[in-house]
Amino acid sequence: MSTKRRDELLVGLLLLVGIAIALGGTIWIARGGLSKGYPMFSRFPWGAGLKQGQPVLLAGVQVGFVQGVELIPDGTIVVTYQVQDEFRIPEGTTASVEANGIFGDMLIALTPVKGVAGKMSEGDTIPTGIGSPSVAALLEKGDSIALNVRALSDEARTEFVEGGGVKDVRQTIADLTKLVAQLSSVTAEQSRQLTLTQAQLRKTLSSVDSAKVDSTLVNLRATSASFEKLSKDLAETNKNVQGLVTKVNSGPGTVGKLMNDPAVYARVDTLLARMDSLMIDIKANPRKYINLKIF
Repeated sequence: MSTKRRDELLVGLLLLVGIAIALGGTIWIARGGLSKGYPMFSRFPWGAGLKQGQPVLLAGVQVGFVQGVELIPDGTIVVTYQVQDEFRIPEGTTASVEANGIFGDMLIALTPVKGVAGKMSEGDTIPTGIGSPSVAALLEKGDSIALNVRALSDEARTEFVEGGGVKDVRQTIADLTKLVAQLSSVTAEQSRQLTLTQAQLRKTLSSVDSAKVDSTLVNLRATSASFEKLSKDLAETNKNVQGLVTKVNSGPGTVGKLMNDPAVYARVDTLLARMDSLMIDIKANPRKYINLKIF
């Protein structure tokens, strides 16, 4: 092999090594290789989609990255974070797995509690919270909704198209149209009748003689005055009768004594009985009381 050929091969190898080192260094730096930090842990169920190097966000600010993922046979994974030294995790913070973009990448979202001054210690386990739905979950939910919409569409087509529902709706609309037309006709007829009635009433009122109306009013006033005078006379008569009754009940006078004194009534009754007996005796024996001589 010539010297020129060997030099070209050596340059190519050095270039490949340089590119590999650059790529590895870039990835290492991107994963926080030059930053100092402390470890924190969380436990998630299988299928979280986590891997080394994914970002860790505290209230939307990147504070570290995923350092390692350990698969546990009980159905969980233990995730190790590397959190930068200048950031401290508040007590009560929860960790959740959320989507990072639309290409299936994931991240760890740390959600702190407002107003908490205490900080978690290095190496603590951050409890997991409820994360936002993933793209796969959203797609699955969308598929479920699409299936429900399709089933509803099929059922509507069966009921309205194949079952004659559209025909029934059209018939109902036609019936309603007829009903509205009938109501409009009735309303127009009633309006016409009302107009005729008003015209007849105006004509009747205009034909009434005002002089006869005035004469009738005068007669009504005279009749009312007569009734008023009669009412006053009756009131006066009632007053006199009440006075007479009061006098009779009070006792003075012959009538009062006769009405109120039982002894007077008894004597009068006895006198009347004797007069009846005397009249009977006179009729039976007139000569006993009448002496008539004829010369």
